[in-house]
Amino acid sequence: MIVNAKKTKNGTIINKYRTHLECAECGMKVDAEEYKSGTCSDCGAAWNGKQHTAVYVTSVPASGQTS
Repeated sequence: MIVNAKKTKNGTIINKYRTHLECAECGMKVDAEEYKSGTCSDCGAAWNGKQHTAVYVTSVPASGQTS
């Protein structure tokens, strides 16, 4: 799942990020069917999900006067 960056009404910037689940036993990504069943179709184990999150960051230029 990828969530794009956005700016809230109060000016806070929420960075773009991506998450995915994988089987803790074999490391393969968990799809929707495996998520619902709780069993990995690749290795047959209960996938005991492991979540990975990647955050995309960019620099924000300084505003106002700098010295």
